[in-house]
Amino acid sequence: MTIEIPIAISIISALFAIYSAIKSTKRADTSEAEKKAIESATINVKLDQIGADVRDIKYDITAVKKDVQGLTERMIIVEQSTKSAHKRIDGMEEREVQT
Repeated sequence: MTIEIPIAISIISALFAIYSAIKSTKRADTSEAEKKAIESATINVKLDQIGADVRDIKYDITAVKKDVQGLTERMIIVEQSTKSAHKRIDGMEEREVQT
């Protein structure tokens, strides 16, 4: 009977060690999964923000294009007006030279 007690204690100790190792592994797996979930959520939030920024930039570019188009139209009108004014000035100079 004296040999059975140390063997029983050894078996119980081994089982407890195995149980502790399994429990520790599960805890580590859960912790690792939580870390990955947090990283994934952070990345998704950053990507969403980048997407929103890109949309804002697109809207800004569209507005700038419209402004440039408006300025181009106004410049064409000014150029036509300038040409007309030059013709009138040239006509006035010709009349002045003839007199």
